[in-house]
Amino acid sequence: MDQFNTNYLTEQQVAEKYQVSKRTLHNLRKAGKLAVGVQYFYLGKQIRYKSIELQEYFETSTLS
Repeated sequence: MDQFNTNYLTEQQVAEKYQVSKRTLHNLRKAGKLAVGVQYFYLGKQIRYKSIELQEYFETSTLS
């Protein structure tokens, strides 16, 4: 996959796009359901989500 073609989203953008709360995203990260380096990464103290990988995650899994 081309790294330069990837869109990076803020936590707020992800919450709005997938209609989940920022707290849900936090819980998914803490539970290990979202992998650092795969679906998201840290940019300083900020979190950025990789759009394509996150979309694949939400399409193939159910929140429980």
